[in-house]
Parts: sequence; C-alpha cells; structure tokens
Amino acid sequence: MTVPLSRHRDYRLLWLSQACAEFGHNASTIAFPLLVLAVTGSTTASGLVLGTVAAAQLVAGLPAGALADRWNRKRVLLACEAAQALAVGSLVAALLVDAATVTHMVVVAAVLGVCTALFEPAEDATLAALVGEDQLATAVAANAARTSLGQLAGTAAGGFLFAASRVLPFVVDAVTHVVAFVALAFLRVP
Repeated sequence: MTVPLSRHRDYRLLWLSQACAEFGHNASTIAFPLLVLAVTGSTTASGLVLGTVAAAQLVAGLPAGALADRWNRKRVLLACEAAQALAVGSLVAALLVDAATVTHMVVVAAVLGVCTALFEPAEDATLAALVGEDQLATAVAANAARTSLGQLAGTAAGGFLFAASRVLPFVVDAVTHVVAFVALAFLRVP
C-alpha cells in the first residue's frame, strides 16, 4: 500500500527542509546585490558577485547530473547544505566585524552557485528514489510549488530584512541551511 505524500516521512523531511532553505536562500539572493552596493558603492562589484553565482552554476551544472548519479546523493545534499551554511555564515561574521570584502563575497557567491548546481540533480534523483512511480508527478508538482513559494516569500522577506539590518537576510539564510542540514540528516534514502 502506498503511503500518501502528506504522511510520507522522508518526502516530508525533504520537502520541508528545502522549503526552509529556499526561503533563506531567496531572502539573501535579493539582498546580496544590495549588500555589495552598500559595502562597496560599486555597481561593477555587484555585477561581479552576481555574475559569479551564475558562472559557478553554469560550470558546475554541466557535470552535476553525472556526478549526482555517481556519488551518494544524501551526502551531496548534506555537503551542499553544510557548505552553503558555512559560506553564508562566514559572510555574516565578516559583516559583523565590518570586514566584508568583494573577494570574500565573490567566494561566497561561487560556493552558493556550485552548491545550487550540485544540489538540484541530487534532489531530483533522491525524490525519484523516495516516492513511488505513481506519486512522482504529484511530488514533482509539490516541489515546484515549494520553489515558487520560497521565491515569493523569501524575496519579499529579504527586502524587509535588509532594510532592518544588512546582516539579517544572511543570518536567516545561514540558519535555514543549518535547519535543512539537520532535517536531511534524518532522511532515509533507499
């Protein structure tokens, strides 16, 4: 008997962990160019940081699917969440001591881009392993809704958080990646 997705323990862990992480990620995504502008006053630096995210996603995205098929998917998911939490956490620490530099922000952007590129195919493959073939279409649709919800809510919150404090969207992002990491640690992937 197939367990409904609403009661499927591992699917809920995956879905909720990523709903949390996507909220934080989108909150910091909207705030990142604002932060670079606030710290440097340079639109060029802001473009460099945003371009680094895109370039890292492109470069890592090319082999990401093949790597997700060869590597342990749960470890990829956990490593990506941990790396994002550490990268954004390092940015929070730098902001708190007023030591954020363009170089540091470019490195953080590269880590975020690479992790996004690796995480997505690993999550897609994990999803197919978690749910039955008869539930896969519903699970994919629910994940698409989660992504849209995370983008909408996170982007809206990111602007408000940045207005309250430059560091706040990045604190939220780091915390949400830690929460996602802990939830994914309990995930049982067949």
